[in-house]
Amino acid sequence: MSQYQSIRPCIICHDQQQVEHYCSYDKLEYVRCNTCGLIYVDNFADNQAMHKAYTGGGLRSLRRKLLAPFRKMRSIKGYSHFLHRARGIFAFAKQYIAQDTQKKYLDIGCNKGFLLTAGIEEHYDVYGVELVTVLVRPFCNTYPQFSSHVYSDKFCDVAQRFTDGYFDLITAIDVVEHFEDPLADLQEVHRILKQGGAFVIQTPDGDCPQARTLGCNWGALKPLEHLHLFGAKNFIDFAKQAGFREVTIHDAFEEADGNFVAVLKK
Repeated sequence: MSQYQSIRPCIICHDQQQVEHYCSYDKLEYVRCNTCGLIYVDNFADNQAMHKAYTGGGLRSLRRKLLAPFRKMRSIKGYSHFLHRARGIFAFAKQYIAQDTQKKYLDIGCNKGFLLTAGIEEHYDVYGVELVTVLVRPFCNTYPQFSSHVYSDKFCDVAQRFTDGYFDLITAIDVVEHFEDPLADLQEVHRILKQGGAFVIQTPDGDCPQARTLGCNWGALKPLEHLHLFGAKNFIDFAKQAGFREVTIHDAFEEADGNFVAVLKK
Protein backbone atom coordinates (compact mmCIF):
# COMPACT_ATOMS: atom_id res chain seq x y z
CA MET A 1 0.00 0.00 0.00
CA SER A 2 1.22 3.48 -0.75
CA GLN A 3 0.41 7.05 0.22
CA TYR A 4 -2.46 8.32 -1.88
CA GLN A 5 -4.20 11.63 -2.54
CA SER A 6 -7.86 10.71 -2.24
CA ILE A 7 -10.74 12.34 -4.08
CA ARG A 8 -13.08 12.07 -1.10
CA PRO A 9 -12.15 12.73 2.53
CA CYS A 10 -12.69 10.06 5.16
CA ILE A 11 -16.30 10.40 6.39
CA ILE A 12 -15.17 9.84 9.99
CA CYS A 13 -11.94 11.86 10.21
CA HIS A 14 -12.89 14.34 7.45
CA ASP A 15 -9.31 14.19 6.14
CA GLN A 16 -8.20 13.21 2.64
CA GLN A 17 -4.48 13.56 3.30
CA GLN A 18 -3.99 10.66 5.71
CA VAL A 19 -5.12 7.85 3.41
CA GLU A 20 -3.41 5.06 1.54
CA HIS A 21 -4.35 3.14 -1.57
CA TYR A 22 -5.96 -0.18 -0.62
CA CYS A 23 -7.15 -2.03 -3.76
CA SER A 24 -8.06 -1.39 -7.39
CA TYR A 25 -10.99 -2.90 -9.27
CA ASP A 26 -10.91 -1.75 -12.88
CA LYS A 27 -11.31 2.03 -12.50
CA LEU A 28 -12.67 1.92 -8.97
CA GLU A 29 -10.30 2.44 -6.05
CA TYR A 30 -10.59 1.47 -2.40
CA VAL A 31 -8.59 3.59 0.03
CA ARG A 32 -7.94 3.19 3.75
CA CYS A 33 -7.80 6.01 6.27
CA ASN A 34 -4.55 5.82 8.25
CA THR A 35 -6.15 7.61 11.20
CA CYS A 36 -9.34 5.58 11.85
CA GLY A 37 -8.95 2.59 9.52
CA LEU A 38 -12.11 3.14 7.46
CA ILE A 39 -11.93 1.41 4.06
CA TYR A 40 -13.97 3.17 1.40
CA VAL A 41 -14.47 3.56 -2.34
CA ASP A 42 -12.83 6.78 -3.38
CA ASN A 43 -14.54 7.19 -6.76
CA PHE A 44 -18.10 5.92 -7.04
CA ALA A 45 -19.26 4.31 -10.27
CA ASP A 46 -22.10 6.03 -12.13
CA ASN A 47 -25.66 5.46 -10.94
CA GLN A 48 -26.53 3.13 -13.81
CA ALA A 49 -23.62 0.77 -13.09
CA MET A 50 -24.38 0.78 -9.36
CA HIS A 51 -28.07 0.07 -9.93
CA LYS A 52 -27.27 -2.81 -12.32
CA ALA A 53 -25.11 -4.41 -9.61
CA TYR A 54 -28.28 -4.79 -7.53
CA THR A 55 -30.81 -5.70 -10.19
CA GLY A 56 -28.55 -8.00 -12.22
CA GLY A 57 -29.54 -9.10 -15.68
CA GLY A 58 -29.93 -12.08 -17.99
CA LEU A 59 -32.46 -14.91 -17.92
CA ARG A 60 -32.46 -15.30 -14.13
CA SER A 61 -33.41 -11.65 -13.66
CA LEU A 62 -36.09 -11.86 -16.36
CA ARG A 63 -37.55 -15.03 -14.84
CA ARG A 64 -37.69 -13.37 -11.42
CA LYS A 65 -39.55 -10.38 -12.85
CA LEU A 66 -42.06 -12.56 -14.68
CA LEU A 67 -42.81 -14.79 -11.70
CA ALA A 68 -42.74 -12.19 -8.91
CA PRO A 69 -46.35 -10.96 -9.37
CA PHE A 70 -47.63 -14.48 -8.65
CA ARG A 71 -45.27 -15.66 -5.92
CA LYS A 72 -45.82 -15.74 -2.19
CA MET A 73 -43.21 -16.11 0.49
CA ARG A 74 -43.60 -19.86 1.01
CA SER A 75 -42.49 -20.42 -2.59
CA ILE A 76 -39.07 -18.88 -1.86
CA LYS A 77 -36.31 -21.48 -1.80
CA GLY A 78 -35.03 -21.88 1.73
CA TYR A 79 -38.16 -20.29 3.22
CA SER A 80 -37.93 -22.12 6.57
CA HIS A 81 -34.23 -21.38 6.99
CA PHE A 82 -34.60 -17.67 6.21
CA LEU A 83 -37.60 -17.26 8.48
CA HIS A 84 -35.80 -19.01 11.34
CA ARG A 85 -32.82 -16.67 10.86
CA ALA A 86 -35.11 -13.62 10.79
CA ARG A 87 -36.91 -14.65 13.96
CA GLY A 88 -33.56 -14.90 15.74
CA ILE A 89 -32.41 -11.49 14.56
CA PHE A 90 -35.73 -9.89 15.45
CA ALA A 91 -35.73 -11.46 18.92
CA PHE A 92 -32.25 -10.04 19.48
CA ALA A 93 -33.25 -6.57 18.25
CA LYS A 94 -36.53 -6.16 20.11
CA GLN A 95 -34.93 -6.74 23.53
CA TYR A 96 -33.35 -3.27 23.26
CA ILE A 97 -36.63 -1.36 23.25
CA ALA A 98 -39.42 -0.98 25.80
CA GLN A 99 -42.11 -3.58 25.23
CA ASP A 100 -45.01 -1.26 26.11
CA THR A 101 -44.43 0.93 23.04
CA GLN A 102 -46.61 1.30 19.95
CA LYS A 103 -44.27 -1.15 18.19
CA LYS A 104 -43.55 0.56 14.90
CA TYR A 105 -40.71 -1.20 13.07
CA LEU A 106 -38.67 -0.34 9.96
CA ASP A 107 -36.29 -2.67 8.13
CA ILE A 108 -33.93 -0.84 5.77
CA GLY A 109 -32.88 -3.09 2.90
CA CYS A 110 -35.67 -5.54 3.70
CA ASN A 111 -34.82 -7.82 0.75
CA LYS A 112 -37.43 -10.62 0.63
CA GLY A 113 -39.21 -9.41 3.76
CA PHE A 114 -38.36 -12.12 6.27
CA LEU A 115 -37.58 -9.66 9.07
CA LEU A 116 -40.85 -7.90 8.33
CA THR A 117 -42.60 -11.27 8.63
CA ALA A 118 -40.94 -11.85 12.00
CA GLY A 119 -42.15 -8.40 13.08
CA ILE A 120 -45.71 -9.17 12.00
CA GLU A 121 -45.62 -12.37 14.05
CA GLU A 122 -44.76 -10.21 17.07
CA HIS A 123 -47.67 -7.83 16.28
CA TYR A 124 -45.50 -4.92 15.12
CA ASP A 125 -46.66 -2.37 12.57
CA VAL A 126 -43.95 -3.04 9.96
CA TYR A 127 -42.39 -0.90 7.23
CA GLY A 128 -39.68 -1.76 4.73
CA VAL A 129 -37.32 -0.12 2.27
CA GLU A 130 -35.97 -2.20 -0.62
CA LEU A 131 -34.33 -0.79 -3.73
CA VAL A 132 -35.01 -3.90 -5.85
CA THR A 133 -38.80 -4.06 -6.10
CA VAL A 134 -38.99 -7.61 -7.41
CA LEU A 135 -37.29 -9.03 -4.31
CA VAL A 136 -40.00 -7.90 -1.91
CA ARG A 137 -42.98 -8.60 -4.18
CA PRO A 138 -43.70 -12.07 -2.65
CA PHE A 139 -43.93 -10.42 0.78
CA CYS A 140 -46.42 -7.86 -0.55
CA ASN A 141 -48.44 -10.69 -2.14
CA THR A 142 -48.44 -12.59 1.17
CA TYR A 143 -49.26 -9.59 3.37
CA PRO A 144 -51.20 -7.18 1.12
CA GLN A 145 -52.28 -5.19 4.19
CA PHE A 146 -48.63 -4.08 4.54
CA SER A 147 -47.80 -3.63 0.84
CA SER A 148 -48.28 0.15 1.07
CA HIS A 149 -45.69 0.19 3.87
CA VAL A 150 -42.91 -1.10 1.57
CA TYR A 151 -40.99 1.50 -0.45
CA SER A 152 -38.83 0.72 -3.46
CA ASP A 153 -36.28 3.51 -3.33
CA LYS A 154 -33.11 4.57 -1.55
CA PHE A 155 -33.51 5.09 2.17
CA CYS A 156 -32.41 8.73 1.90
CA ASP A 157 -35.41 9.39 -0.35
CA VAL A 158 -37.88 7.38 1.74
CA ALA A 159 -36.91 8.78 5.17
CA GLN A 160 -38.51 12.17 4.50
CA ARG A 161 -41.92 10.48 4.49
CA PHE A 162 -41.68 9.88 8.25
CA THR A 163 -42.07 12.33 11.09
CA ASP A 164 -39.55 12.71 13.90
CA GLY A 165 -39.58 9.84 16.40
CA TYR A 166 -41.88 7.65 14.30
CA PHE A 167 -40.25 4.24 14.86
CA ASP A 168 -39.51 2.24 18.01
CA LEU A 169 -37.13 -0.16 16.26
CA ILE A 170 -35.11 0.05 13.02
CA THR A 171 -32.82 -2.58 11.53
CA ALA A 172 -30.35 -2.55 8.64
CA ILE A 173 -28.79 -5.98 8.18
CA ASP A 174 -25.88 -5.93 5.74
CA VAL A 175 -26.95 -2.49 4.51
CA VAL A 176 -24.96 0.45 5.96
CA GLU A 177 -21.95 -0.51 3.82
CA HIS A 178 -24.15 0.33 0.80
CA PHE A 179 -24.99 3.89 1.89
CA GLU A 180 -23.53 6.54 -0.39
CA ASP A 181 -23.72 9.17 2.37
CA PRO A 182 -23.68 7.18 5.62
CA LEU A 183 -23.59 10.22 7.90
CA ALA A 184 -26.70 11.76 6.35
CA ASP A 185 -28.47 8.39 6.39
CA LEU A 186 -27.61 7.66 10.03
CA GLN A 187 -28.74 11.16 10.98
CA GLU A 188 -32.08 10.42 9.31
CA VAL A 189 -32.32 7.10 11.17
CA HIS A 190 -31.67 9.02 14.39
CA ARG A 191 -34.35 11.59 13.51
CA ILE A 192 -37.13 9.10 12.76
CA LEU A 193 -36.27 6.88 15.74
CA LYS A 194 -38.19 7.41 18.97
CA GLN A 195 -36.29 8.54 22.07
CA GLY A 196 -35.17 5.31 23.73
CA GLY A 197 -35.51 3.44 20.43
CA ALA A 198 -32.86 1.15 18.95
CA PHE A 199 -31.17 0.84 15.57
CA VAL A 200 -29.61 -2.60 15.00
CA ILE A 201 -27.13 -3.19 12.19
CA GLN A 202 -24.87 -5.87 10.83
CA THR A 203 -22.06 -4.89 8.49
CA PRO A 204 -18.73 -6.29 7.22
CA ASP A 205 -15.89 -5.77 9.69
CA GLY A 206 -12.93 -3.96 8.13
CA ASP A 207 -10.80 -5.13 11.07
CA CYS A 208 -11.69 -8.83 10.79
CA PRO A 209 -8.96 -11.46 10.19
CA GLN A 210 -10.13 -12.03 6.61
CA ALA A 211 -9.69 -8.35 5.77
CA ARG A 212 -6.19 -8.35 7.25
CA THR A 213 -4.98 -11.57 5.63
CA LEU A 214 -6.79 -11.71 2.29
CA GLY A 215 -6.25 -8.11 1.19
CA CYS A 216 -7.82 -7.52 -2.21
CA ASN A 217 -9.28 -11.04 -2.17
CA TRP A 218 -11.46 -10.27 0.86
CA GLY A 219 -15.02 -11.17 -0.14
CA ALA A 220 -16.56 -7.98 1.28
CA LEU A 221 -14.77 -5.83 -1.28
CA LYS A 222 -17.48 -5.10 -3.87
CA PRO A 223 -16.89 -1.52 -5.06
CA LEU A 224 -20.21 -1.21 -6.91
CA GLU A 225 -22.10 -2.06 -3.71
CA HIS A 226 -19.95 -1.93 -0.56
CA LEU A 227 -18.90 1.70 -0.46
CA HIS A 228 -17.82 2.09 3.19
CA LEU A 229 -16.38 -0.73 5.29
CA PHE A 230 -16.22 0.08 8.98
CA GLY A 231 -14.46 -1.58 11.86
CA ALA A 232 -16.15 -1.86 15.24
CA LYS A 233 -14.11 0.95 16.83
CA ASN A 234 -14.45 3.52 14.06
CA PHE A 235 -18.15 2.70 13.70
CA ILE A 236 -18.75 3.63 17.34
CA ASP A 237 -17.08 7.00 16.72
CA PHE A 238 -19.05 7.48 13.53
CA ALA A 239 -22.45 6.59 15.04
CA LYS A 240 -21.90 9.07 17.85
CA GLN A 241 -21.19 11.77 15.26
CA ALA A 242 -24.65 10.98 13.88
CA GLY A 243 -26.18 11.66 17.29
CA PHE A 244 -26.57 8.26 18.93
CA ARG A 245 -25.90 8.36 22.67
CA GLU A 246 -24.93 4.72 23.14
CA VAL A 247 -23.35 2.16 20.79
CA THR A 248 -22.55 -1.42 21.73
CA ILE A 249 -20.82 -4.05 19.58
CA HIS A 250 -21.92 -7.70 19.44
CA ASP A 251 -21.03 -10.93 17.69
CA ALA A 252 -22.27 -11.28 14.13
CA PHE A 253 -25.53 -13.02 13.29
CA GLU A 254 -23.49 -14.93 10.70
CA GLU A 255 -19.78 -14.75 10.06
CA ALA A 256 -19.80 -14.66 6.23
CA ASP A 257 -16.75 -12.61 5.18
CA GLY A 258 -16.36 -11.18 8.69
CA ASN A 259 -19.15 -9.11 10.24
CA PHE A 260 -20.02 -7.30 13.42
CA VAL A 261 -23.37 -6.31 14.90
CA ALA A 262 -23.96 -2.93 16.53
CA VAL A 263 -26.89 -1.69 18.61
CA LEU A 264 -27.35 2.09 18.50
CA LYS A 265 -29.57 3.71 21.11
CA LYS A 266 -31.15 7.15 20.85
